[in-house]
Amino acid sequence: MSSVKVAVRVRPFNSRETARHAVNIIEMQGNTTRICNPATDKKNTFTFDYSFWSHDKREDAATQEKVYSLIGEEMLSHAFEGYNVCIFAYGQTGSGKSYSMMGMQDDPGVVPRLCDAMFQRIQANNDSTLSYSVEVSYMEIYNEKVRDLL
Repeated sequence: MSSVKVAVRVRPFNSRETARHAVNIIEMQGNTTRICNPATDKKNTFTFDYSFWSHDKREDAATQEKVYSLIGEEMLSHAFEGYNVCIFAYGQTGSGKSYSMMGMQDDPGVVPRLCDAMFQRIQANNDSTLSYSVEVSYMEIYNEKVRDLL
């Protein structure tokens, strides 16, 4: 078990990018992500624990469910083993952090799925000698300022 896992996710173009006829410069295969500089055709390759393709609806596209099953379920298991767990989303404004973490009403992201599964598991406990304590923080760091989002 690794104590830190790194995942990258490529989101679909937004309306502004589509209107400007943006060109996709990212390729993904397995856990490898390749970025191609269109001016020089130079490609830089990076390897992560997970590379999630969500740019379009191809067969192997990473749905919210897939992202949760690969990241969230392991976190939940570790939490029930007594470890503190943390998920950290990093990226520029508009890169898809909120969508991956929170999702939409009809397609929840990692955090609501994790919370639902955690409380279902707690509720299903029949061992009266076990008790649970859940503490959650949800913060934003922007321009070197920390803001509590709860």
